[in-house]
Amino acid sequence: MKKTISISVFVLGICCYFLTTPCTALKTFAASPERIGASEFIIFPWGGMPIAETENGAWGDFADPDSMMKDLYDCGYNATGFVPAKYIPHAISHDLKVILSDSRVYGGTDVSQNKADETMKKVFGQITDPEQRAAVYAMYLIDEPNAALFPNLNRWSDAIRKADSSILPYINLFPDYASAEQLGSKDYEAHLESYVETCRPPYISYDNYSLFLGDKLDEDRFYGNLETTRKVALRNEIPFWNVVLANTHFAYAEPSDTTFRLQAYSTLAYGGKGIGYFTHYAPRVGNYRLAPIDQYGYRTKTWEQLRNTNLQIHAIAPVYCSLKSVNVFHHGTVPRNAQGIESSVHISKIEGGTYVVGEFVDSEGRPYVMVVNKSTQSPVYLGITFKKEGAVKMISPYNPGKTSFQGEQCWLSPGAGILLTVE
Repeated sequence: MKKTISISVFVLGICCYFLTTPCTALKTFAASPERIGASEFIIFPWGGMPIAETENGAWGDFADPDSMMKDLYDCGYNATGFVPAKYIPHAISHDLKVILSDSRVYGGTDVSQNKADETMKKVFGQITDPEQRAAVYAMYLIDEPNAALFPNLNRWSDAIRKADSSILPYINLFPDYASAEQLGSKDYEAHLESYVETCRPPYISYDNYSLFLGDKLDEDRFYGNLETTRKVALRNEIPFWNVVLANTHFAYAEPSDTTFRLQAYSTLAYGGKGIGYFTHYAPRVGNYRLAPIDQYGYRTKTWEQLRNTNLQIHAIAPVYCSLKSVNVFHHGTVPRNAQGIESSVHISKIEGGTYVVGEFVDSEGRPYVMVVNKSTQSPVYLGITFKKEGAVKMISPYNPGKTSFQGEQCWLSPGAGILLTVE
């Protein structure tokens, strides 16, 4: 769970549509032909952006707010962190959606419905240009609220819906290893259900940090949370977004190609429709380090690692976002709340390593699977047999279209995932 941190204008504070249906745009916004739009699969830096560092001259690799937005696009994001309205034009210049923040709006503030409505009218009223209004994807409200705040958050969410129904309220929830006192609920599933019933959100966003020094993944903690979140999201026909580690602090693992792949592809295997990274900018506190951008505004080696994973997501997302999640199983170790291959809908045999396998169907009922190598140390040669006969094809993150899955294509790097179908 995140602690309060300070980094100039580092503001507290992020995903897409139905998990159970093909991706439907919540709001149309132009994106590069090579990129998936935020309304289909959101990729965002969690937290505020220290843009004030650039306003009086260069800050590390950034000359100005525009160069900071370009950096986000270049790194594979399709949405900004939490920024004031004045930075919307810079985001538009680089095909980014905006997660808006405003000092007048905070979900922890107890307000009447009338007061919330008035405040949101003022906040959105300052954005008069139609193109700028269309670029606003979400409005930041709060991070990790106790259940006691849900009625208040519903008032703020209603105010956003009344002011502009195309803009989403952004609320990020605790992970399931939060204490009962922090949650304010008897257990995590009850917490999620209470949130959905009270706040009527268009998605669920939560954070989970489960990679520790030595690249050790706590599978019960990480996948157990995914299991519960997926179950509640499916039951309520809304998608979910997972906020994962993009730096090291406390005793968490140092980011790497492996840690990014494992967190991202595992989220995809569970049918997630958004990835948030905590955080793109290293906070100036404690032992935070190796974020994509360091405390002085310079890119670290982490930046290129994150970009590589994000570009892989963009490459497979057009197919992935057309699929419906129907099952998830584990092979090898089976974490808390999870199922083994005996539950599989599409697969009769899998071998070569320890995997998490997400199962999907397309609009014609054709089978797809996302297979993820759960090892953080060893590459594996994936052997897989579909129940349906035919040629196994992969949706490559590097080459357009479908490619035969055979020979060297069958090797998976540590943490890597692969999207397969059978024809």
